[in-house]
Amino acid sequence: MADDLAHKAGALLDLWSQLSAHHVVLGSGCACGVGGVSLRLEDFELDIVGYLEDAGLRCDVAAVVSFFQALQAAPQPSQPLLALLHDMQQERLPGEVAAWLLPRMERTLRSFAELHGPKGQG
Repeated sequence: MADDLAHKAGALLDLWSQLSAHHVVLGSGCACGVGGVSLRLEDFELDIVGYLEDAGLRCDVAAVVSFFQALQAAPQPSQPLLALLHDMQQERLPGEVAAWLLPRMERTLRSFAELHGPKGQG
């Protein structure tokens, strides 16, 4: 099971690496041209981790609650989603935490891919 989680985490890491290089245009225009406000999907990384953290702290799985409490107390990496994916891929997260996180991360990243990924990806 741990190998399966690590493999899926690796696939999500690849997906996030591709997505985070793209931009989202708010308003009119494009980041490549003139007008509009543009954000890279990487800019949403803190929001995604905040969402996962909030859900984790409210869940019924004690190991997940403890993990996110410890995460709050620790210094935060500059790319926390990337760090979580790397830790999951390298099997550095407790199995129960990885099993809880993976489907939520997958749903979120696949949603971003469908909405904001390059054509033909998702």
